[in-house]
Amino acid sequence: MALDGGEDGLDFYDRYLGDALNLLKPGGGVFFEIGYDQGAAVKKLMDDYGFSNVRIDKDLAGLDRYASAVLEA
Repeated sequence: MALDGGEDGLDFYDRYLGDALNLLKPGGGVFFEIGYDQGAAVKKLMDDYGFSNVRIDKDLAGLDRYASAVLEA
């Protein structure tokens, strides 16, 4: 899936996380791929939306690649 991230590259994640608040039950989680340079910004979005257990994991090259979090109960 090709994404239009907007000017800062984060529009998709912002919409995705906002929608997730309405779709997930407490304790439900999100997991998605991110750009190698988006880890800190995506983590901040997840924190701002109130997710817990926020993780930014690296790929085999050692670059930020995956984001995951759990919706607070």
